[in-house]
Amino acid sequence: MAEPQVPSRLGVEPGALSRGKELDDQVPLGEKRSSAVSPQLPRDLHDRIGQMVFVGFRGLTAQEAEPTLKQIEAGSIGAVVLYDFDAQTGESRNIQSPRQLCELVTAVKAAGSIPPLVTIDAEGGQFQELQPRHGFAQTATAREVGLRNERAYTRFNAEVIAEMLAEAGIDMNLAPVVDLLNPANPIATRAGRCYSSDPEVVISAAREFILTHRARGVLTAIKHFPGMRGIAQRHLPGVGPSVEDWSGDELEPFRALISEGLADAVLTTRDRYPLLDPDYPACLSKKIVAGLLRSELGHDGVVISDPMEMREIWNVFGLAKGAVMAVNAGIDLVLACNLSSDVPYSDDRADEVIQALTDAVASGEVEESRINEACGRILTLKARLPHA
Repeated sequence: MAEPQVPSRLGVEPGALSRGKELDDQVPLGEKRSSAVSPQLPRDLHDRIGQMVFVGFRGLTAQEAEPTLKQIEAGSIGAVVLYDFDAQTGESRNIQSPRQLCELVTAVKAAGSIPPLVTIDAEGGQFQELQPRHGFAQTATAREVGLRNERAYTRFNAEVIAEMLAEAGIDMNLAPVVDLLNPANPIATRAGRCYSSDPEVVISAAREFILTHRARGVLTAIKHFPGMRGIAQRHLPGVGPSVEDWSGDELEPFRALISEGLADAVLTTRDRYPLLDPDYPACLSKKIVAGLLRSELGHDGVVISDPMEMREIWNVFGLAKGAVMAVNAGIDLVLACNLSSDVPYSDDRADEVIQALTDAVASGEVEESRINEACGRILTLKARLPHA
């Protein structure tokens, strides 16, 4: 299959897609370059914390999304996530057509002096916010890609996804899933979200996915750290599900992609892993985020939490405490997706997170240096985007 001749938005020549680690000197790699870049941090603590706030919102147009655009203008939001369907209203949320989506993204980016990172879930197949019913291309699932295990097909499918995101102006794909396949686990494997049970197949497919997105100027986030092959057992009242059968080989895809400089960001899960930390969900755990992901695996880039509205966090810790715990664990972007069927939608979610973190800094519960570190990582990542 001939190399695609599509201009890159991140400065990567299309022909470099086949060169693996040779991209080290060409691709602006978040982890490897972050220590060499010193972004100018906002002067106000509010604005630095605002860069760490990652929210979902309602609105197909700038007018409908006005509350969120005002928060972006005020420096209260650093990233947004777009969704096709609103679980609470049963209506379209942010996506109706390619043209509408592009106009909405343009308005979102123009709202703030520091444009928010615009993200979406676009793994492929059913788990894809850009669906054919709205005029977008049909794509294969990760499982279909993994079963074929053909580089040309893997790249072609990733190209289709990445090009749709690039045309809409979307900055980051919250994909690929690098969890190892377990047919008995309905959570991680539903809708064909996992490539394979073989770590090498997962690594190879994820590598092509990431490089193809980079060639279109789109960042990616590998997930769900530290792996969701195991089955979460809901037998711990008041503390959420626990994954009892996690094993170290689930780290192999994360370890490989991080070592190759291919992890723009890592998205962590809300499940508990007693073998790693018996007390806290992964995205709230210092042992898992600061210890395993950062210290052991060497990821120095952006880390994203699971949504704070997940039962495992909301019902046990609440939004304010969950946000503080996440940041202290090493999370940079605190996600409040505003999509849960259990937690009412609120346009105030961003302000609630900012207040919680501001109070925590004032009380000494969160060090201001931790805020500066997270903000710096986020701004370094944003600096790689074509509009920066």
